[in-house]
Amino acid sequence: MSWMQLTKQFLGSVVIMFSMLMYQQQALAKKTETEKPSLAATNQTSQQVVDVTHSSSTDQVNINQASAEELAKKLSGIGIQKAKAIVEYRDKYGAFSSLENILEVKGIGPSFLEKNRSKLTL
Repeated sequence: MSWMQLTKQFLGSVVIMFSMLMYQQQALAKKTETEKPSLAATNQTSQQVVDVTHSSSTDQVNINQASAEELAKKLSGIGIQKAKAIVEYRDKYGAFSSLENILEVKGIGPSFLEKNRSKLTL
């Protein structure tokens, strides 16, 4: 084989390997996106543990059981649409394992969580 043929063959191999690598990264990104809630659930800290003795209070709402209407009524800073988004997320991915998991819901941010932390239970 000539030098030119070897170079072409090498470059062809590099292009194929690069293509395979890009495809693998895309597949991994899709897999990671679908597993996102379960990964977030494993990152619990001791601060996320909720005192169950406060769950009987009328001001509190269980984010794993409340209806969208109840969430909208009892929580500050959200209307019925965001409350429905919380319920849809819960239905799709399962119960929230920590209060911080609510941040995974589109439209729910840290300021919402801090304003409502004392009202939220699991």
